[in-house]
Amino acid sequence: MGEVYRATDPKLGREVALKVLPAEVAHDPERLARFRHEAKALAQLDHPNIVTIYSVEESAGIHFLTMQLVEGQPLNRVIPQRGLPLEQIVEIARALADALAAAHEKGIVHRDLKPANVMVTDDGRVKVLDFGLAKDLHAANFGEATLTSTSDTQAGVVMGTPAYMSPEQISGRPLDHRTDIFSLGIVLHEMATGRRPFEGTSSAELASAILRDVPPAVTDVRSDLPSDLARIIRRCLEKDPRHRVQTARDVSNDFRDLVLQAPHKASTQATISRAVSAADSSSAHADSARAEEGFWVAVLPFKATGSSTELAALAEGLSEEIVTGLSRFSYLRVIARGSTLRYASQTTDLRTVGKELGARYVMEGSLRQVGGRLRVAVQLVDTTSGTDLWAETYDRAFVSEEIFALQDDLVPRIVSTVADRYGILPQTMSEVVRSKGSGQLSPYEAVLRGFSYIERATPEEHAVARAGLEQAVQNVPGYADGWAMLAYLYKDEYSFGFNAQPDPLGRTLQAARRAVDAEPSNPLAQAAMAWALFLRKEFQASRNASDQAIALNPMDATTLAEMGRLMAFAGDWEGGCALVERVLQFKPRHPGRIWFPLFHNAYRKGDYRGALSIALKVSMPGNWATYLVRAAAHGQLGEREPAQKALKELITLKPDFAQVAREALGVWHDPEHVEHLIDGLRKAGLKIGGEKRSAPVNPAVKTNRKML
Repeated sequence: MGEVYRATDPKLGREVALKVLPAEVAHDPERLARFRHEAKALAQLDHPNIVTIYSVEESAGIHFLTMQLVEGQPLNRVIPQRGLPLEQIVEIARALADALAAAHEKGIVHRDLKPANVMVTDDGRVKVLDFGLAKDLHAANFGEATLTSTSDTQAGVVMGTPAYMSPEQISGRPLDHRTDIFSLGIVLHEMATGRRPFEGTSSAELASAILRDVPPAVTDVRSDLPSDLARIIRRCLEKDPRHRVQTARDVSNDFRDLVLQAPHKASTQATISRAVSAADSSSAHADSARAEEGFWVAVLPFKATGSSTELAALAEGLSEEIVTGLSRFSYLRVIARGSTLRYASQTTDLRTVGKELGARYVMEGSLRQVGGRLRVAVQLVDTTSGTDLWAETYDRAFVSEEIFALQDDLVPRIVSTVADRYGILPQTMSEVVRSKGSGQLSPYEAVLRGFSYIERATPEEHAVARAGLEQAVQNVPGYADGWAMLAYLYKDEYSFGFNAQPDPLGRTLQAARRAVDAEPSNPLAQAAMAWALFLRKEFQASRNASDQAIALNPMDATTLAEMGRLMAFAGDWEGGCALVERVLQFKPRHPGRIWFPLFHNAYRKGDYRGALSIALKVSMPGNWATYLVRAAAHGQLGEREPAQKALKELITLKPDFAQVAREALGVWHDPEHVEHLIDGLRKAGLKIGGEKRSAPVNPAVKTNRKML
């Protein structure tokens, strides 16, 4: 990272640290420009646990930073052989998590968090160094980034950056803020036990350990540590970023609760008091901030009636996995499970709970067993109004050996019903912001407003949602959810003609790319990319993006149904329709458009009665496609009167349909199916001119369909 000097600023009369940049950075214009940009962003951070950057300077061709001078020791010299006392672990962990949260909220990822980059000052304060700069100053590939310490280590043990890398960093995959959470887990494990969880005598062994090994729990090494600490560290060290604690703020909240629950020992009373004081202040600030932002969600520990240990284990597993499932949805703000554990053994009014946690929405559940039968009751409450938003009861056979199967059955049902874009929470939240004009919406609220369009899908809703999202991405250019939702709005310009502006397909692809570039692991972004590629007739690439979207969040029923629709329309009718049928089985609440692939599959097979029964389930009153499928099915069945009624609605919503029928239908379907639909519309009484097309305009289309 360069050489560091102690210096005096004569203008302000203060001592500072100077960090002189390496020559390879200073002499590379591109890397120097990137470094300056990163330093400028970092200089905006004002946090007591992050070293302050004062300025970026250049003199006689030498480039350097002026920084806050921190006097103390790096954390790697503070950790004893058998680990730190619990109270010190908690204090330092809280400070590190708070620092990470502050940076992540500004869009800055450290990428090189390790004990050597953490200073503990002489008066016990924690300061994180080199925040964000590792991204630009470290070598781009693993081999160059691998360092072997020349001191303070046993011969041959790989040290430095690789020992604290996340699996995705080791593998060269795209990174987001969750890479820092994995590195934090390694640091926490080292503070607790005195040694790192992953080691190796070569870079290859070390990489293999990080990618595959499950380290022992810290409580296996030190029996004096609480199980909650082991749980926090374990969740930080999940190999898959989707399964980790999702935000550093959640880690901070977990440690807040750990501090408040910790036993007070006389020998450490002063240290604990300082930690509790800091935690109380931070907790009050976090809860207040959550209340002001609104829309935070908390899942209380599910309660089991009776003394059955298996039932208690199922209750704990359900609540934990529901929190994990909700956290997969990038647009939901989910309070960490550690912050709700205090309610496990007490009965409290949910409105009081919401106020204490800063959560507007609270979910609770109960389990009761009678003989071999189990009843699980779940409810979701808006604590602001006291309204019951949703409640469901699930009756199942209870076999203790099949607890995991029960969880696998219930969790996706609950999570998808509540969380996906057509779920209870997004639709409820979107209603809250509907009264705001486009210019009044925050970027987050603009995404929520977009969910309202999903349910209604009318040109009027489209115009309002698009305006809000365009403003959102202008204000926050790196907002992945904003770009993804905007891609959805642009693709409906192209596919339905809603408020069409020039080049809607090009803008759909551009918005989807911006979403994926901003956050490659965002399933909403990958789904938007699948749509854009499908509409461009790039079916294999669309399928790849669809598979990624599904893998990133298999509990997102709306995305599963959409990806099934794309698969079917691209030629994989069996696989696509099976995916839609699967969604219908575990999520009874769904948008009307989910039925389209099932209709077209029945229609193409000549099952017009079956197609009509499906068409009547499509409930999208402001969308012309609703009436198109009804008219075509009635036409093929010779049912003139209802066919005419459906045609009237179709033409009212899209007056030029007869003139653009082939073009409009060709967006979705191959020419053969387009002509089949037109045949049904003609039989319904619609006059459509033009010659029948029997071959695709682009010969590659037919080839790509066969690839599926």
